[in-house]
Amino acid sequence: MKITPKQYAESLYQVIRGKEKKDTENAIVNFVNILIENNNVSKLDKIIEQFEKIWNKEERIVETEIISSEKLNSGVIKLLKDYIAKLSGAKNVIINEEKDKNILGGVVIKYEDRIIDGSLKTRIEDLKKSMVK
Repeated sequence: MKITPKQYAESLYQVIRGKEKKDTENAIVNFVNILIENNNVSKLDKIIEQFEKIWNKEERIVETEIISSEKLNSGVIKLLKDYIAKLSGAKNVIINEEKDKNILGGVVIKYEDRIIDGSLKTRIEDLKKSMVK
């Protein structure tokens, strides 16, 4: 039976959940040895990707991408972080900022499988569509 990256990731999460640092390190070494024995080291990137998803879900961490035309100040970032935490139920929100001059103004927020588009570019396009009707 072949073990999928998701199954490996779930197993690793179950083994290290709630463990002390030393025990976690030992578990990871053992885990890598199992990957080597099973000739599955090539799956490591996908296992890590799946593990991050599992970890974030179980620990209620939401990774968020915020796209704006200019760098946002810390006050705005905090407001957006609190807003996303409230919407998602997360206890921790990780913000990755990206600048894109093409959105003209406002922000686009991407988290989990959601997109909140508050960009000026989209608002102008929506206004243009409504005026054409």
